Amino acid sequence: MSVFALLAAALSATIVGVRPAIAQQTQAVSPELEAEYDAAFQEMLKNPSDLDVLFKFATIASKTGDLEGAISALERMLLVDPDLPRVRLELGVLYYRLGSFEVARSYFEVTLKSASLPPDVKARAEQFLAESEKRLTKSRFTGEIFAGMRYQSNANLGPPTSSVRLFGQTANLNQTALGTADWGAVTSGFLRHIYDLGQNNPAQLETQLSGYLNRQFQIQAANVSILDLTSGPRFKAFNGIFEDVTLKPFGTVGYIWVNDVPYYGSFGSGLEVGTLLSDKLRNTTNFVWRRQMYQNTWYIPTNNQFTGVEYSANSTFQYAVNQAVMLYANGNLQRYQTDSTPWQNYMLYGVGGGMSFSFTDPLFKSELPWSISLFGNVQWWYYDQPDAVVDPTVTRQQIDTILNLTLSIPFDQRTMFTVSGGRFVRSSDIPNYAFTNNSALIGVTWRF
Repeated sequence: MSVFALLAAALSATIVGVRPAIAQQTQAVSPELEAEYDAAFQEMLKNPSDLDVLFKFATIASKTGDLEGAISALERMLLVDPDLPRVRLELGVLYYRLGSFEVARSYFEVTLKSASLPPDVKARAEQFLAESEKRLTKSRFTGEIFAGMRYQSNANLGPPTSSVRLFGQTANLNQTALGTADWGAVTSGFLRHIYDLGQNNPAQLETQLSGYLNRQFQIQAANVSILDLTSGPRFKAFNGIFEDVTLKPFGTVGYIWVNDVPYYGSFGSGLEVGTLLSDKLRNTTNFVWRRQMYQNTWYIPTNNQFTGVEYSANSTFQYAVNQAVMLYANGNLQRYQTDSTPWQNYMLYGVGGGMSFSFTDPLFKSELPWSISLFGNVQWWYYDQPDAVVDPTVTRQQIDTILNLTLSIPFDQRTMFTVSGGRFVRSSDIPNYAFTNNSALIGVTWRF
């Protein structure tokens, strides 16, 4: 079993932060929706006191991203009839999306005082009121927890055959070291703390603790536990030059256990750069330096040979085709340099992409859309020197191909059921490291 591969598989299977429960998303207006918007606007001009006409325009305006136009139409409806709790709720939601949390809170509070309040309106108003009050505090916590079950066709990521290389010769592995199927329990999540640095200062201090834990039913050697803590200030940069650029320098520490024994601890620092390139396109780029300190254990007596420094960069582009379709593309680069074992040094290059498609709930007919996401990633590994213990004549090269398909079904604004299928294929010029692992994952995500 390759411990590095085991960790890669564990991280690729982590499902956290699938989608924010309440978030303002980039709007991409189709020609059809734009024409519908123009027609609704003209109809509103002809019938400025018709509630149905006003509500229709507000709905279309919200879809196109014209939040101010939608607010104007809804406020006009309240002038005609003040006893419209659903309209007050939608006004609060629009102000929330604009970042006017104080105004949004006032609308939610008035909505909840209405004598004729439908249960669904009451539930949404209470949730958004809580979110608005959270946003108005200088110090606030958010988080997410995922819990589920996973099947893997090759849980220990072992090679498909017993024929491997040892000191340049063909050797045979024990049958127990071959790829073996297994079920396991998976839990992951994060706790994020945000502290606003001042009323007139848009900067905030962000601290996040992330965790991952899997427990296999049979193959205990495939158990993985991960803790990672990052913290740093996020602030806007280049005001007046670029519309929306944020910088976040941060420090990070982490620890990983494999087979329930310590594997390595790490510390480092990095920089995250977020840029809104257009109304449809956003980029997030990270640069990270990390010191990894491996310790010898009964499980891996020579583990300290991997101690060294990792340099990595990752860039992700997110493009909104329309309200239903989001496209993603990413590239990553990584260099690992050990202290004393150059045959463990490597360069890694990766590219990937995918898409997310939202659609109307086909089963329960709720207002919450379902989504399907497809992501793929290919990584090329190039090691510096041959490993004499494995094969002194071959310098290791390998390719990872990772695919994942996910269906997300929301129960409410905070809870989501997820079904996911994945395939992880590693090909290598040394058979010791090649494997294929197909997986299926089901679970529930809860946000708070």
